[in-house]
Amino acid sequence: MESAGYSVVGEVWYRRVSGSRLLSRAKLEEVAEKAEPLRGDENARIIVYDELRPREYFRIVKRAGVDAIDRTLLILEIFALHAGSREAQYQIELARLRHQLPLVREAIRLAKMGELPGFLGPGGYAVDKYYRYMVSRMARIRRELQRLAERRARERSKRRSAGLPHVAIVGYASAGKTSIFNRLTGLSKPIGPEYFTTVSPKVRAASLGGVKAALVDTVGFIARVPPEIIEAFHATLEEVAQADVVLHVVDLSEPDHVIAEKLEEGLATLRRIGVVDKPMVIAANKIDLVAADERDRLLGLLGAMASASYPALAAVVPVSAATGEGLGELACRLAILLRGTAGSTCYA
Repeated sequence: MESAGYSVVGEVWYRRVSGSRLLSRAKLEEVAEKAEPLRGDENARIIVYDELRPREYFRIVKRAGVDAIDRTLLILEIFALHAGSREAQYQIELARLRHQLPLVREAIRLAKMGELPGFLGPGGYAVDKYYRYMVSRMARIRRELQRLAERRARERSKRRSAGLPHVAIVGYASAGKTSIFNRLTGLSKPIGPEYFTTVSPKVRAASLGGVKAALVDTVGFIARVPPEIIEAFHATLEEVAQADVVLHVVDLSEPDHVIAEKLEEGLATLRRIGVVDKPMVIAANKIDLVAADERDRLLGLLGAMASASYPALAAVVPVSAATGEGLGELACRLAILLRGTAGSTCYA
């Protein structure tokens, strides 16, 4: 929440039961009670860290008197803070419109029944007109994104014509992708502890173990990625699908179960965009934060988990983007794959 600029003033925990309402009457009253001091503040939000169905949205907003957003809209707000390029802005707007379209449809239904709450409530005609605007705007954004994707494809084709293979850097948000990108390219692109500092892909040529290649830093993976975001960022994720080698960055300093969950989520996202057999190197990052006697165990665990889900795994390399440890071996491993000389040996 803080990454989106919100200050948390209260929390309500609930357990979602399949097939029932998101919040029971008692929980809804608890939410309304905590939200009461925020009524009248246009910037105040009830943030539901879950997927919020339209009927539940109106139920919460009507009772609490404060606007609400769900997990997907929260993620998009964080994305918007880092959207420097026009393409990123279009992608975020498209995802937001897609996610809000069912909400507006529900608003139209309630307006026709005479039950539209105060929020989105200038009347049925106005809401219906806004719905048509949203549909038209989404069509226009898709055309613009297609045009930008074609330009990106032309640029990628020019790099390939110049003899540059592509290495796509992927990984969970805050794993250290941009830090490794900076180390390998010599750049100083913004990094930070907050999520999603990279929204638009960054491309830079670099020498990897004597092989010149184009490195592509991509948007970070997230747990339970909403389909709206996958569709909106398809052009960005296409850079991964078109790469020759995938460099998957994993934070080795996290607990075992977190490493396992994030690795599986990342590999699942790659499968969703059609990346199933490209050579992959895993950079086990942040080894400077891991005890020396734990490294071998964690590296073995990571390798076993990854190879079970991704047969094209080529190597797991321990690195530290903070200290530079292991980056020489990482560059060498990537160079071996780019040359196609799988039997070669790295000497870091």
